[in-house]
Amino acid sequence: MKRKKRILSVFITMMTLMIMLLPGSEAGAATSASDFRMEGSTLVKYRGTEKNVTIPSTVEAIGASAFEENTNVELVVVPNSVKRIDSYAFWGCDNLDTIVLGTGLSEVGDYTFAKCTGLEQISIPSNVTSIGAQAFGDCINLTDISIPKETTSIDESAFDGCSKVTIHCDEGSYAAEYAERFYERQKNMPGYGEEPEEGSDGTPGETPGGTSGGTQDQDSSDTVQDPGVSQPDSSAVPGELIGSTQIVGNQAVLIVNNTCLHVYEKEQKPAVSADADPFAPNWDGKISKYRIVDGKTVADQAYYRNAGLDSLALEEGIEEIGEFAFARSSLYAAALPEGVKHIGYGAFYHCDQLAAVTLPETVMCVEPKAFSNTLWMKSFLEGEHTAQDNAFLITGGVLMAYGGNAAEVTIPEGVRVIAGEAFQNHTEIEKVSLPDTVQVVGEAAFEGCTALGQIALGTGVKEIKDRAFLGNTLPEITLPESVEKVGLQAFGNTMIHYQGTEAAYTYETSATRLSNRAYRGISDQGEEMAGVTVEGLAEAFGGTAEDIFRTGQSALTEADRAYTLTVSQPGDTAEMEKAFGRVFQTELPEGMVFYDLELTDESGILLKKLGQQTLTVVLPVPEQMAGGQLRLFALDGNGQLETLETETVEIDNVQAFRFETNYLSMIGVCSVNQQ
Repeated sequence: MKRKKRILSVFITMMTLMIMLLPGSEAGAATSASDFRMEGSTLVKYRGTEKNVTIPSTVEAIGASAFEENTNVELVVVPNSVKRIDSYAFWGCDNLDTIVLGTGLSEVGDYTFAKCTGLEQISIPSNVTSIGAQAFGDCINLTDISIPKETTSIDESAFDGCSKVTIHCDEGSYAAEYAERFYERQKNMPGYGEEPEEGSDGTPGETPGGTSGGTQDQDSSDTVQDPGVSQPDSSAVPGELIGSTQIVGNQAVLIVNNTCLHVYEKEQKPAVSADADPFAPNWDGKISKYRIVDGKTVADQAYYRNAGLDSLALEEGIEEIGEFAFARSSLYAAALPEGVKHIGYGAFYHCDQLAAVTLPETVMCVEPKAFSNTLWMKSFLEGEHTAQDNAFLITGGVLMAYGGNAAEVTIPEGVRVIAGEAFQNHTEIEKVSLPDTVQVVGEAAFEGCTALGQIALGTGVKEIKDRAFLGNTLPEITLPESVEKVGLQAFGNTMIHYQGTEAAYTYETSATRLSNRAYRGISDQGEEMAGVTVEGLAEAFGGTAEDIFRTGQSALTEADRAYTLTVSQPGDTAEMEKAFGRVFQTELPEGMVFYDLELTDESGILLKKLGQQTLTVVLPVPEQMAGGQLRLFALDGNGQLETLETETVEIDNVQAFRFETNYLSMIGVCSVNQQ
């Protein structure tokens, strides 16, 4: 558990007392009695426009949604007379950065301060005994909260989306126990350690020049812009429009013409206007990204937090739903079309109203947390499962979740895929039997089933993903001839034998996240020689200045062990060419030089997503570009183009370029002077 910052906690308390003692003329001088609509002693609605609000001492309860989405209020003083604050009272008050709670309050209700994105610190008074569901949900900038020992009930979801929060509390208190669970849960939940940036149209990960690297897993903004119904752009070239995504009747609808090459999305026009020139000295560096990539992939975070969706209708042709593609959106129904094969990590995470889901028979992979905290999943898990045959949530041949508690589990015939984490931490399971129809056992599907001592895999299983049976008690296991792939730590310490040819060892995307070193089998113990060593410079740059740039120039923030950055020239640049053409409708610029950047630790696994850490890379300027203005391009997790800011520096009389990234990919460097 994180250490309590006692000094800061005391500061919060002192600040609270000081504001409570302020005269009304200072804390809320302009607040008028007419601003408060009352029903008896309940404040039903605040109608004022003041930034600083002091609630009258005659108020005993603040009603549901009384301040909801009030974007003016920045400070609210709640007097000691208030005993109750109802649900959604301050929901969505984006600019509320200070809330002082009186000592008469006995509970913080459900969603009371949810989506108060300006809130950074708060102190809960000692009379409060309970904190409700999502009470501070998505308070993404909340860093410190003090909870007294008198608080004996805190809903597990009270701080969902609060990735930065430190809980200050007394040792041995209920809050301390809750905090320990909360921190541990945060490590394994979406929204831990990585923040998406939000673009100008409300779509995360589209900040010009950013380094989103596809999906990053934390909430950074609650600004949601409903795109409404998109209309075709009259400037589009006839016959070249392949498709679009539109919001039609509150449905996200993808329309695709499969005879063309590009997918123009949303406004149905190219991402860059005709007069934009990426090689002009004054180019602003803006690159838009498409929600639907090449008619096949719903991009990572494509509809993240979109509040304008009701049901989902995607036409055939889509093969992959990206990470967090619809997370925290307002979807209430999702029927995925035939052809969808892969559903990414957290794809529908926390779609709180999503009650109905239908998957096609083509789905072969459902990553962890794909449907976590949806109404559909929660309703199943919280329901009664009195018989073995109703203990499985199955759709399209995919076993999504298990709600039973039997010691022996027999997977139903017809199940093709067991979704990620479907049986995770069911410590009562001692034996599991898979039918011959099962082809894929998902990531961490049975992880933490610590009593599992018998596993009958069936004869049809082809792939067993990372950590699928990690934590079982088997000393050894023999895999059937059908097994083709076995993931990292699939069986933990269990010795594996094969009836047929030894399977290929693979790893999932989760293992490429820098923070998931345990997934790679690495302990948290750091190394003495922490830092980044660069290799491959002699081959990539013809031996130029190898000793200068090999050590000491490139660095990883908070590096606690040895890392190796390998720089090489890729043999195939087709992905970059495709990405460049998708945006600029042109071929790659003449003279562009490409490099593959590969970061590894002691595991040897290629690290892609660095989360909140940043890799600073310093490389020699290619000889033919010396003295020019450099443009640096990279690829995100969906193969979409993005720019990286770069600066030219001189190190030991050698010209170099320096840039930062938190996602590793191929990069392309060119000089404006060459165009």
